Amino acid sequence: MAFVLSRLLVLAAAVAAEQLVMANPALTRGDGAPILRSLTSWDGWYYLGIVRDGYHADAVAGAYRDVAFLPLYPALVRLLSVPWPDAAGLVAVLLSNVLFLLALGQLSLLGALHVGRRRGAWAAVLMAVYPFASAYAMSYTESLFLLLTVSAFLAAERDRRPLAGILLALACLTRLQGLVLVLPLGLLMLRRSGWRPTRSLLWLVPAPVAAALFLLWVGSLSGSTTAYLDAQQAWGRLGIGGSEGSETIGGGFTAYQGALLLTLCWSVFLFVYARASRVRPEYLLIPVLYLAAELSSGTLEAVGRVTLTAFPYVWLLATRPSGAFRLGWLVLSSGLMALVALLSFAGFWVP
Repeated sequence: MAFVLSRLLVLAAAVAAEQLVMANPALTRGDGAPILRSLTSWDGWYYLGIVRDGYHADAVAGAYRDVAFLPLYPALVRLLSVPWPDAAGLVAVLLSNVLFLLALGQLSLLGALHVGRRRGAWAAVLMAVYPFASAYAMSYTESLFLLLTVSAFLAAERDRRPLAGILLALACLTRLQGLVLVLPLGLLMLRRSGWRPTRSLLWLVPAPVAAALFLLWVGSLSGSTTAYLDAQQAWGRLGIGGSEGSETIGGGFTAYQGALLLTLCWSVFLFVYARASRVRPEYLLIPVLYLAAELSSGTLEAVGRVTLTAFPYVWLLATRPSGAFRLGWLVLSSGLMALVALLSFAGFWVP
């Protein structure tokens, strides 16, 4: 039910953005069909470009290069759209939504192990309407990444370590953000082994190897060993201290920057519930590492999408003892998701 409700909110936001709001002329769209114009916008344009034409050694739009985007999601879209090459945009959007539905099921199962069956299911509901959850409906990697990461932890909880390692490696080919999960997943494995290192920890090795192979391939394509990092700079990811004075938050504070800071503050504030919720340290490390990675990039632009896939957040929300809080957040979060989606689809909120 929550999945259907969240899809309806996203569709309503897409219709409103296309029919009622003047779009940002700089907005890029991967597909020109109604609704798909919104659901394939921004980064979706790059992913669909990779689906259709593969990667390019040079920039594909201004200073922006498609080697900044990992290959697993576009590879899946390309494979599934072989019978319908002209419908790659529709295939990409449908794939993201199906993957998200599967991810919610896995999240509910994992949550049942830690916060109980009822609250684990409630956490999945809250994930469906998280303020930035419209990204799960788009031709983006979030749905695939969430499914792979949650499934990796669920496999580790069931002592299926080879599967956990393979899933984590696939997550790293979806988003390099998955690399930081080697630490919490390793701690989980150690806990289940009585804190005694075993050879099964070697199943964590394929994750960094997969990421390294992609970076090496990008380097061979571009002729530069730093090609991936160079590509990130076009999006302002220069690292801490890497921005000019006029480019810092203080140098050009806007309402958009304010919204990003509020997202960051809310994300940090949620940790006050960690002890009461009894979420284990290895799981609390996930949002901590995600936020650290985002801050180290020198920009907060993706903080909403970074916290979106940090699934222990919804455990903290779902375990609040106040029913009024849980219901109130559900309503507020649904409204925020619709608003963020509208702004994103109209080109006024960088997703």
